[in-house]
Amino acid sequence: MSRLNFRQRLTLLSAAGIALVLIVGSAATYVVVRSQLRGQVDQSLRRQSAAVVLTKAGTSVGTIRGKILRRQVPTEGRRRRPPAGLFVDVVAPKPEFGNAPSFFQVIDLHGAAIAAGRPLLPVTPRSVEVARTGKGAYYTDLEVRGTPMRMYVRPVGSGRALLSARSLSEVDNTLSKLGWSLAITCLAGIALAALVGAFVARGALRPVGRLTATAERITETHDLTERIETEGDDELSRLGATFNAMLDSLEGAIRSQRQLVSDASHELRTPLTSLRTNIDLLRQGVELSDQDRDRLLRDLGRELEELTTLVANTVELARGGQRDLHLEQVRLDEVAERVVQRAKARFPSLEFALDATETTVWGDPDELERAVWNLAENAAKWSNGGGRVELTVIDGQVAVRDHGPGVPASERPFIFDRFYRSERARGRPGSGLGLAIVRQIAEDHGGRVDFEEPEGGGARFRLVLVRP
Repeated sequence: MSRLNFRQRLTLLSAAGIALVLIVGSAATYVVVRSQLRGQVDQSLRRQSAAVVLTKAGTSVGTIRGKILRRQVPTEGRRRRPPAGLFVDVVAPKPEFGNAPSFFQVIDLHGAAIAAGRPLLPVTPRSVEVARTGKGAYYTDLEVRGTPMRMYVRPVGSGRALLSARSLSEVDNTLSKLGWSLAITCLAGIALAALVGAFVARGALRPVGRLTATAERITETHDLTERIETEGDDELSRLGATFNAMLDSLEGAIRSQRQLVSDASHELRTPLTSLRTNIDLLRQGVELSDQDRDRLLRDLGRELEELTTLVANTVELARGGQRDLHLEQVRLDEVAERVVQRAKARFPSLEFALDATETTVWGDPDELERAVWNLAENAAKWSNGGGRVELTVIDGQVAVRDHGPGVPASERPFIFDRFYRSERARGRPGSGLGLAIVRQIAEDHGGRVDFEEPEGGGARFRLVLVRP
């Protein structure tokens, strides 16, 4: 099977299934017909056996229609000669119209035939037991002079049993013809099933062929814009639709990756250029005053810090949904408290106010702390070096508000995009990745981040997470 292609396997399996049905059906038909034919023979034997008339030897039977089996028993059929008083005459009924003739024989309790015709029927110990006990009638198959026969044995009075037999040649010939007919039918049906299976497999697998051809073209040309035409709502159409959805996802991921690389290279160019210029200046040994040298070194440190942050944020976004989150129950109010402590040390000129109630969410503690820190750092950046940043924690949500200039309506659709920086943000530190990371973390946790314009100006960002 492993050496066959899918179409050949489908054809073979469909033909095998139909063949199994034909064989089982033919076997069942043969068994049913055999049972019915043999049942008819058994019923005929029972009726004929019941119609047999036994008389004492010498009794006039002229008024009884039928064949008289006299007591002259062939020598080879006698086990012993019974007393003369035990001989009987058997008046057998005429054969039923259309049926084979029946043969009758009467035996005594010793197995000796006291009335019989020709051919002589064999006597078995079981037949003798029926004669002796007067009960236990039964059917059996036997062979007489090479002819298969069916025999019915029943008790007929005290110490005697009647053996009724009929040839099974007609039944066996009929069953033989039926068997050959069923065998030929099965072979023809299997051949036809294989032919039909090949056509069915060809038609059924045509959409799979188109899917394979499309996948091969995409592999060769790397053109992710190509799609498969799907019709209907069957399994193959759903497979094609799923393949198209996968292509959409892959195309979007590659487009996003290329955009990320392009934006990252653009953002990295400025700090790298500045670093190269300052380092070249130091390497050339230009005489600088102590004040200029200290300022240059501070600029180098700040640029290195910004470059490190930019690289870390870019890597964080590039990982996207491939991050391994260690989900557990996290006290969101405690996370916000740690962020506030860090922010007070980082931005001593700002006032950070925390209003938190105890609330627990499902999430990765480190990722959630990073998201809350990015919101707090963004608020601090837009607070113009002074003012108040307010953090509120309640019901699985963290809201961070600043009292800065706010976000213009034209910029709100883009504030969560990667590397987006408004015109006012060009002169401020940052790379435009902080809010994008917050959105990524929120989506990874099944939550969301929203922007709100509070009364009194400023901006409020709300991180909503899933509660256990």
